[in-house]
Amino acid sequence: MLPVEPILPALHRQLLQGDAIVVAPPGAGKSTCLPLSLLGLAAFRGKTIIMLQPRRLAVRNIAAYLAKQLNETVGQTVGYRIRGETKISKNTRLEIVTEGILTRMLQSDPELQEIGLVIFDEFHERNLHGDFSLALCIEVQQSLREDLRLLVMSATLDVLGVSRLLPLGKVLHCEGRSYPVELRYRPDHAKIALHEKVSRLIINVFAEHQGDFLVFLPGARDINKTAERMQQQFAGQVQIHRLFSELSKVEQQAALLPDPQGHRKIVLATNIAETSLTIEGIEVVIDSGIEKMAVFQLSRGFTHLQSQKISQASAIQRAGRAGRVAAGSCYRLFSSEQYQRFDSQSVPQILQSDLSSFLLECAVWGTDITELALIDQPSAAQLAQGWAYLTQLALVDSHQRLTPLGRQAHGLGCQPGIALMLIKSATLSAQHLSLACALSALFESKDPLGYRQGVDVSARLYLLLQQKNHNLWQTIRQWFKKMSSGLLDWPFADIAVLIGFAYPQWLAQQRQGERYQLANGTGAVLNIDDALCQSPWLAIAVLKTSDHQQDNAQIGYAQALSTSQLEQHFSHLIEQQTQVQWHEKQQKILAYKEKRLGKIVMHTQPMQKPSPENIRSIWRHVFASKGADFLPLSPAAKQLIYRVRLAAILLPDKKWPDYSDGGLLASIEEWLLPHLGKITSAQQLNQSDYFVSLKNTLDYQQQQCLDQFFPERLMLPSGRQGQLLYTEQTEVLLSVRMQELYGLHLHPSIARGHIAVTVELLSPAGRPIQTTQDIPGFWQGSYKAVQKEMKGRYPRHFWPDDPVRSQATTTTKKRMKPSE
Repeated sequence: MLPVEPILPALHRQLLQGDAIVVAPPGAGKSTCLPLSLLGLAAFRGKTIIMLQPRRLAVRNIAAYLAKQLNETVGQTVGYRIRGETKISKNTRLEIVTEGILTRMLQSDPELQEIGLVIFDEFHERNLHGDFSLALCIEVQQSLREDLRLLVMSATLDVLGVSRLLPLGKVLHCEGRSYPVELRYRPDHAKIALHEKVSRLIINVFAEHQGDFLVFLPGARDINKTAERMQQQFAGQVQIHRLFSELSKVEQQAALLPDPQGHRKIVLATNIAETSLTIEGIEVVIDSGIEKMAVFQLSRGFTHLQSQKISQASAIQRAGRAGRVAAGSCYRLFSSEQYQRFDSQSVPQILQSDLSSFLLECAVWGTDITELALIDQPSAAQLAQGWAYLTQLALVDSHQRLTPLGRQAHGLGCQPGIALMLIKSATLSAQHLSLACALSALFESKDPLGYRQGVDVSARLYLLLQQKNHNLWQTIRQWFKKMSSGLLDWPFADIAVLIGFAYPQWLAQQRQGERYQLANGTGAVLNIDDALCQSPWLAIAVLKTSDHQQDNAQIGYAQALSTSQLEQHFSHLIEQQTQVQWHEKQQKILAYKEKRLGKIVMHTQPMQKPSPENIRSIWRHVFASKGADFLPLSPAAKQLIYRVRLAAILLPDKKWPDYSDGGLLASIEEWLLPHLGKITSAQQLNQSDYFVSLKNTLDYQQQQCLDQFFPERLMLPSGRQGQLLYTEQTEVLLSVRMQELYGLHLHPSIARGHIAVTVELLSPAGRPIQTTQDIPGFWQGSYKAVQKEMKGRYPRHFWPDDPVRSQATTTTKKRMKPSE
C-alpha cells in the first residue's frame, strides 16, 4: 500500500463538496496513485481531470507510468500536453500538462466546460504560471463554475498561503513512507571549483556503498565537467548519466532507468531531480547545496542565471531521494551550521521574474493583477518594467489596455518579443516570415554551434541549412506549421532587423572595441576576438552573465545592423530631445539637442541658452541635491537669516518665515528661482546678491520689528555706529576699538535687553584684546592690566585711569579735541 492511500477516502469525500490541499512527502504516491483513484469518482464522470506538473520530463514520465498501470499506451485514458508535443485522444480523461498549457486553455475556454478537476502538483516550486493559473481557476470557480474543483498538492507547502486562497479547502496530511537517510556533512573549503570538490567527494566515498549515486549540481557546465572526471576515474566500470532539461528525451530516460547490464550508475542532475521523477536504485545522494536560478535583473533588463544556496526545503527533498526504496545516505557539501542559515523556502518565481508575458496574459484575461488571488504580489518596479516593455512593443497602449496587435501576439503562445517578430516579419515578405520561424526556434533552444564559435546568428542558420537532420528543425517545422510558412530563401541581410523587432531594448551601439551600450542603458561586451567587434551597431538576441562576471553582460547572439536598417525599421524608436543638464565639472548648465535611441545618444548638437523655465528646473534639482550650502547667500543675506532665526525664537507671535536650511530650500520658488531665469553658472550665481529677494519675504511690520529689536548696527559712545555680527549659534558680536567705548557704563544689548552683545575689544591696530559680556565689570577689573600694556605699546593713544568718566575717541591724543 502506498502511503497516500489511507487519505483517499477522505479526499474523495472532500472533493464532493469543495477544494482540497494535500501535503505528502516524495514517494507517497500523490502524483501516481492519487490521480488514478479520482478517475472513478462519480462527480468527475464525463469530465476531464487536468494535472499540472512544472517540468516537461516529469509530465512524460508520469503519463507513461499511469498509462502502464492501466495497461494502456499514453494518449488513451491518460495523456499529456507540453509545448510542441501532444498525446491525447477523445478517450483521454486525465491530462498531465505543464502550467503554461493550462493558462492557454483558460484563455481560450474561461469556463473550462469539459474540466471537472484541476490538480496543481508540486505546487511548492511556485512557478509563475502555476501561481497565475491557480488564480485564474479560482476566479472561474467563483464567477462561472461553482462545480469546478481544485486540488493543490506538494511535498512541502506554505499551507497558510494556499489556505488563504482556498479558505474552504480541507488540508489533508500524508505521513508518507521513506527509509532512514543518514545525513553526513562534508563541507569543503578548498579554493577549487565546485565540480572538483564534488568529484573528490564521490571518489572518496564511492567504495563505501553498493547502490547508485544521485549527485545534485547547479547546472550543465558543472555536470559536464564532473562527468568527464568520473569517466576518467571509473573507466567504463560505472555508468555516468547526466540529467538536465536541455538533454534529449533518450538521454533523460536513460538516466532514470536501471542500467541494462546491471552496472552501478552515477546520475549527475540539476534540481530537476528533486521531486516527481523516480530514479530507481539510488542509495546515495551527494548535495552540492547550490542551484542555478533565473533571476530577472530589473536595472539591466535581462535574466541572469545565478548560482545560489538552495533552501532548507530543497535540501530535505534532495536528501529524501536516497530513502525511496531502502535506507540510504546523503552527503552534504556544506556544514550543519550553514544549513541552518539557508532560507526555509525558495523565493517564488513571481518575485524575481520578467513579468511581461504574465502581464500580457492579464491584459488578455481582462483583470488587474492586484485583483488576482495570488499568494505573493510582485513589486511595483517589476510591474512598471513589464508594462513599459509591452508598451514599447505596442502590445498594450499607454493605459495598459490590450491592443489588436497584442491580442494577435498572445495567440502565438510565445514570448511577447518573439511573437512581435513573427507578426512584423510577415509584413515584409514570406521569406522574412520563414526566417523568423527559424530565429524563434534558435533563440529558445540550445546553441547549435557553442559559445566559443562567436555570437553571429547567421553562422547558426548556415549550419542548420547544411544539417537538415539537426534536432532544431523539429521546432522550426512546428513554427512553420503554426505560421502557415515553410522553408524559403532566407533574407540573411535582414537578420538584424528581425532581431530588433523582437528585442528593440537590446539594439546596441559600439562604445569602444568590444564594448557596446544597449538602448535600455545596459552595457554589454563581446569576446575581443569576435568578428562582430568591427560593427558600429548590433541587434542582440541573447544576453548572459556569469557568476564571476556579473558587472558586464556577455552578448550571446547578435547580428550586425546597418545605419540604413536602423533608420528604416526603427525610426519610431528614435527621438529628438532637448537636454538641459547641470555639468558638475564645469559647474554650469549646458543645453544641447540629442538624437536618441532609448538611452543611446546617436548625435549631439550644442544649443543656445535654454528657456528660463528649463534653467529654473535645473537649479531646482541642483539645490535639492546639493543642499542649503549651495544657496547663493551673501554675507548680508546670511546676517538677515540669522537675525530672523533669532527673532523667531524670541518673538514667535510675529509668524516669521522659516529661515532654517530646510525652510530656505522649501521656499526657493518664492525668493530665489524667479530671479534665476538667465543664470546658467555657479560663478554667475555667486556674483549676484539675493539679499533683497530674501528680505522681500518679510512683510513691512516684520521688517520694522527686525530693525527695532535686532538691528544691524549699534550706536557707540564715540558717535560711530558699530556693526553687529549675528552668528548661526544665535550669538551677537560687536568688534570695536576699546577707546570708542570710554564713558559706557551699561553693557550693550538688543531685543530690549534680552540678549547681551558679546563685545570683542580691539587695540588701536585692530587686534583683539579681550572678549566680554560685562563692560562695567571689565572697567573695574582687568582694565588696569590692559591699560598698562596698551600704554607701553600705543603711547600716542589715550588710556585714561577712569574710562567710565572719560570721553570716547577714535583718534590719538594729539588729534583729540579739547573737549575730548
